[in-house]
Amino acid sequence: MFLNSNGKHPPAVIEMQPTEPIDASRVDAKSDQQAAKNGSFSNRWTSAVMEKNTRPTEHLTGVQRFRRALLCPPHGALAYNLTKIIAIIALFSALVAILKAEAFPGGNLWALLVVTICAMIGEEIATKLRLPGLLGMLIAGLLLQNVPGIRVATSITPEWSSSLRTVALVVILLRAGLGLDIVVLRRLSKSVASVAFVPSTTESCAVAVAARYILGFDWLWSFVLGYLLTAVSPAVLVPSMLALQENGLGVDKGVPTLLVAASSIENVYAIEVFSVLMSVGFATTSLTMQILQAPIEIVIGVSYGLATGVLFWFFPHNGHPSKSAYRFIILLGAGLTAVFGGNALKYSGAGPLATLIMAFIAGYEWRKSDAPSHKEVAEKLAKLWRYFQPVLFGLIGAAVSIEKIRPETVGLGIAVIFIGVLVRFFVTPFATLGANLNWKEKMFASIAWFPKATVQATLGSKVYDYTTLVLSTQTVPDPYLLRVQQIGIQMLTIAVLCIVITAPLGALGITFTQNRLLQKKKPTELEVSEREFIEEELSGGKDNMVDSLFPRNLPKKRHSEPNMRMFPDEFTFT
Repeated sequence: MFLNSNGKHPPAVIEMQPTEPIDASRVDAKSDQQAAKNGSFSNRWTSAVMEKNTRPTEHLTGVQRFRRALLCPPHGALAYNLTKIIAIIALFSALVAILKAEAFPGGNLWALLVVTICAMIGEEIATKLRLPGLLGMLIAGLLLQNVPGIRVATSITPEWSSSLRTVALVVILLRAGLGLDIVVLRRLSKSVASVAFVPSTTESCAVAVAARYILGFDWLWSFVLGYLLTAVSPAVLVPSMLALQENGLGVDKGVPTLLVAASSIENVYAIEVFSVLMSVGFATTSLTMQILQAPIEIVIGVSYGLATGVLFWFFPHNGHPSKSAYRFIILLGAGLTAVFGGNALKYSGAGPLATLIMAFIAGYEWRKSDAPSHKEVAEKLAKLWRYFQPVLFGLIGAAVSIEKIRPETVGLGIAVIFIGVLVRFFVTPFATLGANLNWKEKMFASIAWFPKATVQATLGSKVYDYTTLVLSTQTVPDPYLLRVQQIGIQMLTIAVLCIVITAPLGALGITFTQNRLLQKKKPTELEVSEREFIEEELSGGKDNMVDSLFPRNLPKKRHSEPNMRMFPDEFTFT
């Protein structure tokens, strides 16, 4: 035993061996486990499970991954989806407590919930089959109305169904008004106007003539049907045009931008003319007032839209801490007031026009003075549309009762649809003469101008809904309304047929012809700005509601944070 000069043992020298880097996650997990040893049984059990869950999963088999997914406490995708289900159950339980019988099976709210969820599932199935998601929503509603044993949709009252579709119409008009970029419209003004109005007007006239002589409609209701079927669907067109911009297809001639801008204007044009014609058809005043009906509605709509649009330039002011949220609220509230108020005052054509002009005027100033706020409002409307989309298409499918459809209506309706589509197909190349497109690009524009869905789903049951509501209040049914109600049933049937036929054919046509008919080119700075315009038109449309509730690709777990939540901030219940 050796001692130093102070009579004490010298310090021992320990030879350090090289070690592997310390895994912080294992240290944290072990320290948490050690700290839990002195705690309760539940703490020790939870710590042990969480330590097991921090093990890497790269080399696990499928059975091991499945077994691991079922470990408690819930985690990963299972916990994420269970949270959504619990939230839905909690909300539905509150509605049951408030509304009682309405929320029970057989009630109105229960039927709406089932139709919406089945529409979401139908959208997911259609997307898996590479078909437009709206087609799956439509078929889901159709099945819930007509298949014995699951006819849940029969419990939905016409008042609720009509009101929800009217709200969807307001959202569409607000998005269209905010999405109109005056800079792009000025650059493509002549081409956009020609492509928006010429094919739409000629198709409407062709459908009106066909409806008059094939279906036997009156001339007024023939033109109502024409403008019902004419509008192209942004839900199908805009995502396809964004894909073209990203791939550089057709960007040298501005084909995607031209079609997106023209589709917005065409939708508004079709909705406005449809609304005015429908209000004239149901007018109960004198002949003089019926003649003045349309001008009066235009004056009311323009006045309301201009006044409220300019008012929203100043309220909320630019220094407001939550101006985007308040702009969204007042814009939506003013739009709902215009449309529902116009219907109550018997000027149903004024509301849609007022809503569009209001959104355009307000959006023009917001885009110029505060572009980020304008974009936030557009994104909020896009999120609202994501929730209303399955409701809208599910309800339009549920409004079709096969029992009320006359067999001849199907065949004759398909003939009318194809007559209008063929006229549009051959007229569209002439409408693009001012856009300096070659014959291949003109052919592609004709194909892209084919799919119909959104406006048809929104307006398809308007005539039938109105006559049904009025007749329900009459002790002695009006013979004219009874006849128009039958026309309304035929219109609804033809609108659904138009969606089922043209939406998938249009989407497939765009997909299969884009590489053959369009030239590929690296986009310039101007074309990049046009791509941003199309993205703003889409405004979050890439994601559907099913993806937000049940995401396909979940983020990997962060091994260094075993006790933290498994999902980043973007996975929120939106």
